[in-house]
Amino acid sequence: MRVWLTSAALAGCAIFAGGIARAQVPPIAPSAEAIFLSAKGAWRSRSEAPFVAYNLRERYQWRTRAHDNWWQASYRTSDRALALHRIVVAEDERERLKGLPIALNMRYKTRDMRADSFDTNANADAFPILDPQIEPNASFGMLKREPKATLVGNRVTRDGATSLDRSSPSPPATASPHPESTPQARDFPNAIATEKPLRDIGHVEAVSRDYAIVLAGSERIRGSDTYHLALTPLRDPHVYRLRDLWVDRSNYATVQLAVQGLFEGKPYDDARWTVGFTPIDGRYYVQQIRTDDALRFGLDRVVTGLE
Repeated sequence: MRVWLTSAALAGCAIFAGGIARAQVPPIAPSAEAIFLSAKGAWRSRSEAPFVAYNLRERYQWRTRAHDNWWQASYRTSDRALALHRIVVAEDERERLKGLPIALNMRYKTRDMRADSFDTNANADAFPILDPQIEPNASFGMLKREPKATLVGNRVTRDGATSLDRSSPSPPATASPHPESTPQARDFPNAIATEKPLRDIGHVEAVSRDYAIVLAGSERIRGSDTYHLALTPLRDPHVYRLRDLWVDRSNYATVQLAVQGLFEGKPYDDARWTVGFTPIDGRYYVQQIRTDDALRFGLDRVVTGLE
């Protein structure tokens, strides 16, 4: 007797000489805490480049237009010195600074409130331009970093002259604190040196017992297959600010993270910030920092889309 089996029947039988075929079982993902510790290990094992040079753009929406500010930046790993040089087009700067800002001060119950409600220049920025003091290899609280770097910054116009923001009085120029190193003081003749350290986001190194850590799943982020960790601080949420972490599944490098609050002081410490990293020669550097939250400077100066 001849028996015919359909393709469906053959698939259902799936009997081979080596035995019954078994469905492939995907590998079990490591625990959330193991992934977190491996991510910290990846930060510790980094071999840093001695010197990094890059361009930096700050963009935000104020009223009906987008504002862009640009810097040339240099970072020296040995002493964490960061040199920031703002690039200014002279005619644009004159347009931004013309007119008169008018501050309105009010008394509300028992405390003063200040509203920067009026400006005779519609093209003026919503808030003073501040140098973005963030290291390109910042871990945002994954590792403890001692605040020992020195900020060196100036604002360079297109024609080479130095132009200072009207909202930021200039301290007297001094020599670079490390004239014997590269870059040297003579390389930046108009630089303004201060002893103000870089502002740290996490003062205490995060360990697994500082957070309740949950593996939220696997996601494709910034071109990498990642583990997504959700973190809830067990104490001191203003110190332990990590909230989400996306870790490359192949090498446990941090591809993206989210922190609740950036720097000390309002409105930066109330917003949620997403930080994206990009690999360059095997090292992951900060590529973008952005917030979707509105930042309020005074009663009516609300900035959106800051990155």
